[in-house]
Amino acid sequence: MLDNHKLRDEVGKMKNTIDMFVIAARDGKLAKNFYESLFNWKITDVGPLLQISDAGLNGHILKWPHKQHPTYVSIYMNVENIQECLLKVEEMGGTVILPEMSVPTGGSIAQFVDPDGIILGIFDGKKHKDSQKKENIAINHICFFAIPAREGHSSQKFYEAVFNWKITDEGPVMSISEEDAGLNGHLFNWANEEPQYLTLYMKVENLSAYLEKVNHLGGKVIIPETSIPDGGAFAQFLDLDGNTIGIYTS
Repeated sequence: MLDNHKLRDEVGKMKNTIDMFVIAARDGKLAKNFYESLFNWKITDVGPLLQISDAGLNGHILKWPHKQHPTYVSIYMNVENIQECLLKVEEMGGTVILPEMSVPTGGSIAQFVDPDGIILGIFDGKKHKDSQKKENIAINHICFFAIPAREGHSSQKFYEAVFNWKITDEGPVMSISEEDAGLNGHLFNWANEEPQYLTLYMKVENLSAYLEKVNHLGGKVIIPETSIPDGGAFAQFLDLDGNTIGIYTS
């Protein structure tokens, strides 16, 4: 067993930036057509996964055969030591659901559920990257992510401890440092009775035009265009598998 003080020191040194994202889908072909048509992403079938290009971040559509389990959207953080990170997850009240396993493309992955039930992944590819911060995010690229939390400050402590992210309480949301996470992020208060979900937001030019495309392609708008006090606007929709996706314009 690792000494807890040593573990904290090692985890604190990690550069835990977001490395990739995953969207689970019942029917890979339908999901491929939906996202290629909506965001103009290039998606290649490589067997158990479909690889997503042109999203601003490595991505995959996971062919999800588990009918009894809901589909989900997840992000994967690039860490230096998966085992140490998983120990920290459990110490902070999370649950490991997929222990470390090798992947055919090299490296290894693991998954855990945070105290609010959000599925997240970690990745060790021995190809450490610093912050992926970009001055100008292109259209149809991922621009930020949002994690819901029942108990905001408990979730804040969880993510600060596990990934050493700096998280600032700004009232309705808690901001996750882009410098630390590699992508702008938020923790937000989740008061609804429905299950929580992680949401990725794509930058677009015209929210109304994209929402029309969503409806045309078989998706469902769940939050119409909504202005943000600090500027810009956002909307949310469900894809063909019920995954929640966000779009944003500045």
